[in-house]
Parts: sequence; C-alpha cells; structure tokens
Amino acid sequence: MSRLTIQYNGVSTEVEAENGETLLTALQRAKVPVLAPCGGRGHCKKCRVKLTQDGHTRPVLACTTPVTQDCTVEVPVRNGGAIAQHGRLGHGPAGHHGPGPGRPGYGIAVDLGTTTVVVQLYRLAGGHRPLDTAADWNVQAAYGGDVISRVQYIMTHDDGLETLSGAIRGQVFGLAKELCDKNGVAFEQLTEAAVAGNTIMQHIFAGLNPSSIAVAPYTPSTLFLESEPRFFPECPGAAVRFSPCVAGYVGGDITAGLLYCALAEEPGLSLFLDIGTNGEMALCDNGQFFCCSVASGPAFEGAEISCGMPGIPGAVSHVSWRDGAFQMEVIGDEKPVGLCGSGLIDLLAVLLELEIVDETGRLLPPDEVPEAVAPYVTEDANGNGIFHLTPEVAFTAGDVRKLQLAKAAVAAGIEILLSEAGKQAGEVETVFLAGGFGDNLNPDSAAKIGMIPAALADKIFSVGNSSLSGVRQMLLNPQRREVLLEIQRRCRYLELSGSGAFSNAFIEHMTFEEV
Repeated sequence: MSRLTIQYNGVSTEVEAENGETLLTALQRAKVPVLAPCGGRGHCKKCRVKLTQDGHTRPVLACTTPVTQDCTVEVPVRNGGAIAQHGRLGHGPAGHHGPGPGRPGYGIAVDLGTTTVVVQLYRLAGGHRPLDTAADWNVQAAYGGDVISRVQYIMTHDDGLETLSGAIRGQVFGLAKELCDKNGVAFEQLTEAAVAGNTIMQHIFAGLNPSSIAVAPYTPSTLFLESEPRFFPECPGAAVRFSPCVAGYVGGDITAGLLYCALAEEPGLSLFLDIGTNGEMALCDNGQFFCCSVASGPAFEGAEISCGMPGIPGAVSHVSWRDGAFQMEVIGDEKPVGLCGSGLIDLLAVLLELEIVDETGRLLPPDEVPEAVAPYVTEDANGNGIFHLTPEVAFTAGDVRKLQLAKAAVAAGIEILLSEAGKQAGEVETVFLAGGFGDNLNPDSAAKIGMIPAALADKIFSVGNSSLSGVRQMLLNPQRREVLLEIQRRCRYLELSGSGAFSNAFIEHMTFEEV
C-alpha cells in the first residue's frame, strides 16, 4: 500500500492506494472530479494531472500511471464547472412566473449535467433569487465523458450502479451542505430539492439501473412522473422531485428548458436546441411538441478533438480571418491552449471560406491551399493538411471528420422535425439555444458549416442554462410542476434510430455544400 496525497480545489486529502493501481482508479475511489471522457482507456488524453514523487513533479495521464510509492497528485480544478453556471436569472423569455406561496425551510435547484453539476440554494419563503450557487465538474466524469460509457461501467461492474449513484448524490448534497454552511443555514433545514438532468443521469441519481436505455428499444424504467417525492440517505429530510422525462434520450433537462422558455404557453412555431454529446431538440407548433435526440458525439464539447477542450480559460471561443491574419478570442484572455465547441465551429467555417477545407470535408495540404494561408498548414503522413492556429493549437483532418459527423446529425434532426410537423425552416419564428455552448456560438458560423439552416441564423436566442432556470421554477412554484407535466404529455417523441428518412438526411448533410 502507498499513501496518495490528492490536492484539489485548495483541499488536500490522503488516501491509501494499492501498488500498481492507476491514479485514475484511486481518484475515482476518492470521489475527486477528474475528466476522463474515454473512460480511462488512454485515448482522450484529458485526465492529465501533476504527479510529485522523489522530489520531482511531472505531468502524467491518470489513467495510465500506476501508483508505485507514496506520492502527491494535483488535480486541476478547471474553473469549477463554470460552463454550466452561465444562465439567466430572469423568469423566462416569454413571461413572468414568480415563486408560489411561501413555504418554510430551504430548497435546492439542481442541474444534473453530464459534464458539470450546479446547485443553487433558495429560501422557499422568499423571492426567486438564489442565496448562493455552487458548481463543479461531475464526479462521474472519471468513469467516462458521456452517459453511454457510464452505463457500460454499470453493466460491467457488480457495484457499478451503487458506485456512480453514491458518487453523484454525495457530490450534489455535499455542494448543498457547503452552500448551507456558507450562508448560515442548518443542513437539516433543507426540505426540498428539484433535480433536472438527462434521463440516464436522473436514473443514476435515483439509484435506478439505466441499462435498458442503452439498448433497443431504449426504454427507461421510469419517466419520473410520480407525484410523491423520493428521499435519500445523504439528506434524509429533503423531498426530492425530478423533472419529468419524455423518453430515454429526451430527459428532464429538456422539459425544464421548455418550461423556462414558456413554449407551452406561447403561440407560433419555435425550435429548442440543446447541443452536446447528444443533440436534443424540440419543435413547438402552437403548444404541441415534436421531440428527438441525435447522437452528435462529443466534438461540440471539445472531446475527442486533438486540441479540443471545454469552454474554460485558455479555450479559443471565436476565430475569424481579418486583415490577412487569423484573429481569435480566448476565454479568460489567457494563452490559447485549445479550442472549445464555439471556437471549433468558427474555425471550420473560416477554413471553408478560405478553401483550406473543401466541400467534401478534406483538409487540403499546403500545396493545394491559397498562398496567403499556406504558412498555417503542414501535411500529415496521409497527404492531408494539418492547420496550425498557433504553434500549440492544431486542427487535423480527423477533427474535421468528427465535426462533420456532428453537424450532419444536428442538421438531419432539425430536418426530420420540420418534416414531421409539415413546416419549412423559414416558418420558424425563434430558435432557443440552451447551454454554455449557445452563449458563445456564432450563428453565422453554424449556418456556414451546415449545422443549422441558413434561414435560422438570425433567429437564435441564447437562453443559457435553461435546465437550471426551469428547475428553479419547479422548486419555487409547485404550479409550474403541473405545467412541466403538461409539457411532457404534449411531446411526441420521434425515435430516429433505424429511421430511413433520418439516415438519408444525415448523408445529405455530410458535405459542406448547401442542401
């Protein structure tokens, strides 16, 4: 046995580690958030930590580095989940929905994101403003960056569900206790919790096996429609209610977002998009909803991209070509170290415009690109180009292909929803774009790469963390939960796996020619 000292977020923790086990396994056991999108297989290179032993410090991958002796490992905080906090504190784009009747005690609104977790503390008897907010990377990220990898962990480990369920509940209620302590509130005064996440995340939190969602016909064990709350040992006095789900891949985070955008209460034709590893979307036609989910992959979140990263300090969020040079904006005004989703979309749009990437998606080598941009391009072993935004930030042919697959999936999903409703893109009045990705997205770039129809580019309204904003309404006003349930009843879910129409649309949208 060796003693492992873990330094994370200003706190030092000591754990015992078996000689030969990986740092990642030890960090998982200690419930320390560390990003491992590939599930610890050594592919993504995102679980980099600083290892100190024998007086020497070096960066290592946690998933491939065994513990051999007493050592110290420093886990980067990565801005404490700041992406997920970006949301609106208003009452929704289309109306005022204040708190309901005052109630004793305190409550928490929880955005249970796959990547980040946000907890807000509220006094149930007063106002719509939170007393405080806490956020962090989802502790389950150490078991895989997407929900399917976490389901696979559950299916292949006897204690998998117990491990992941205990980890996420411990994290959420741990953040809640920190907020209570910070604001002079006894943890025992926490009487209610409202939780919104995708269907699999809600299952894991509730201790329900989500394995059936990962295989056809993708049926969840519950849609969380029950009126009675659930209680958990981590906070036995808090009645926990979940936002209702529509299907295995359209979860409570989407219905909460639709609640916040007041789409069930407003006339007209609107489109709601929440783009991440899964692209979840809903078309609202005068209060009736057509919903679907597409497997867009993690590229828009910066995962599985050679220099991809989340939208945190050091990430390039915007790229343009001006005055004969590439210009960029970097989150936090720091040295650029990678590209987040919005930066990737901007860059791809610029490379298409400059004819560095052709209409098929090929990244051209130096001798085939315009002379003005040739200094930015080198050639790989297969004759494809490698674009260098900076000496440290590169963009490869493989990166283009992953973005191509992601944008085709989103575009095809939108096309299918419009077709099912008998509508054209030009008839859509408003596009509500949820999440931190939406805060930074350049709509013109999204249209240039073919992710959205050009007719929608000037109709996009970013609504930030709409899941958190919607679940806050659910916590503070019980009548809004009734509206949530009504939204769930009005949703018509379209299963796209096995759909010939979706497959054809996906293929059509793979190129960068206008469809």
